[in-house]
Amino acid sequence: MKRLLSVLLTVALAVSGMCVFTGCTAREEQLKLFSQGEYMDESIFEEFESWYKEQTGEKVTVSMDDFNSNEQMYMLVEAGEADYDLICPSDYTIEKMIKNNLCQKVDKKILDIAQEGLFKEEYLQATRTFDKNLEYSVPYMFGTFGIMYNRTKINKDVTSWAEIFTENKDETIYLKKSIRDTYHAASLFAKRDEIISASGESKKQAVQSAFDDTSAENINAVKNIITEWKKGSKKLWDDENGKFEMAQNQGALGLFWSCDAGYVMGDYEDESGESLPGNKNLWYVIPEEGGNIYLDSFVIPTSAKNTKAANYFLKFLCEKETAKLNSVYCGAVSPVAAAYDELEAEYEEMNLTDEDSVFFGTSEEWKRMYIDMMFPPESVLARCGQMRDYGADESAVIKAMTDLLG
Repeated sequence: MKRLLSVLLTVALAVSGMCVFTGCTAREEQLKLFSQGEYMDESIFEEFESWYKEQTGEKVTVSMDDFNSNEQMYMLVEAGEADYDLICPSDYTIEKMIKNNLCQKVDKKILDIAQEGLFKEEYLQATRTFDKNLEYSVPYMFGTFGIMYNRTKINKDVTSWAEIFTENKDETIYLKKSIRDTYHAASLFAKRDEIISASGESKKQAVQSAFDDTSAENINAVKNIITEWKKGSKKLWDDENGKFEMAQNQGALGLFWSCDAGYVMGDYEDESGESLPGNKNLWYVIPEEGGNIYLDSFVIPTSAKNTKAANYFLKFLCEKETAKLNSVYCGAVSPVAAAYDELEAEYEEMNLTDEDSVFFGTSEEWKRMYIDMMFPPESVLARCGQMRDYGADESAVIKAMTDLLG
């Protein structure tokens, strides 16, 4: 959850240089992180500080600020107003940062992410789409976007983006108030015939083509789809409240990230901090037309002041127990192979009668859905595209979508 107050505080601190979180600790003894909201278990900071002292004999203090969006973060970094040693953007933003020389290479003497067996190979392949030689970024968490739906309201298995864009006209339906997420979902729907008729590698290519198409023709197709969708009185833009409303049975379905879906399916805390039971009427699916796989990774900006501690922290994030802890905390899954495999095995071993299990009181079908949502099988990944940097076409997409989202 990316909260506005956090954003305003982040900007103020970046510009003023105030040492609120780190006291008056010398800058060379600070490690400053800039990440997406509620995306890391901060209990690891103290552990890292001790581990770093053991590894190097040096002292460091860790602090972290959250950013509201990749775009807001990028503007701060580009303007030279972000005093951070590590930043956690999404794939398409890392691609843009590398192109514009805004991040530096990871020290391979400390961490070589290409080393055999460290990461799941499918996610290293995804990394290579924006970091060709695996030099600038360290994979942190992955997930997908698809459709979360309430089966008691829809009363059937959802299989298509049509359920959001043209069907269920009398139901409350959410789209992300996000330029890229909503543009790509509508683009997949616009190209549904081409995608569904394809198979094998051709299907993967057709899905990616829908993500990459920024032509005037496709932009107009997306605009028409979303304009029609907006005509319904129960069509809502999700600005981070949607998952909580779905959890309270207020909505029928919508475009959601898998981490948000998983968060409210299990016991969770709402915005006020109240603990609530997960909603087991909720289901998640990657539609037949395809979905997105996102990969959020850490990079070291060129302006970093403490690159040594930054590189060691990246190594620490790749430790199995650290990766598992952060996966459980944020509701996504780390592509660190040892953590991934162990977590998946633990979920598979959980049973429906264990009161401490997320699967308690559900069905084998619901359990399979949940595990496949968290650990997508190859058949699901085969119909997932990746967001890329729009390059010169970015302004046209942003203008069109800003008008629609307003």
